[in-house]
Amino acid sequence: MTEHSSIKSVIEKAYEARVKGDLDALMSYFHPDCRFQLMGAADREAICRPQEGCVAVRGQMADLIGAFTFANFETLDVVVEGDRAAYHWRADVTFVPTGRTETFQTLDLLAFENGKVRSIAQFTDTASLARITAAAH
Repeated sequence: MTEHSSIKSVIEKAYEARVKGDLDALMSYFHPDCRFQLMGAADREAICRPQEGCVAVRGQMADLIGAFTFANFETLDVVVEGDRAAYHWRADVTFVPTGRTETFQTLDLLAFENGKVRSIAQFTDTASLARITAAAH
């Protein structure tokens, strides 16, 4: 699958499922041998450790859906080249356990195989992420 409009459509539908918190719909867009990584200090933060395979990615997505809700989700840019894409988005992200919310801009680098998301490397403001997830003092 390399057609620009097809890849863009998969991205839009997958992120729509994520914003809604629909784990089954979200995972339907992932390749069986998928990979996900929130880019950061993987040796210090478990959330930044790469997840390999559908079972591991599904587990992490379930955790993320349970912990973080999105509001005012907005696509800022999508660049597709061959079977790769860069997706730039913004959302108000709330960490459910603390109720803290911040606006994040995130860049996801995606690779596709057979019409499915093969990998996502997610780049976001990890300092703000640490701030909204920190225990209350």
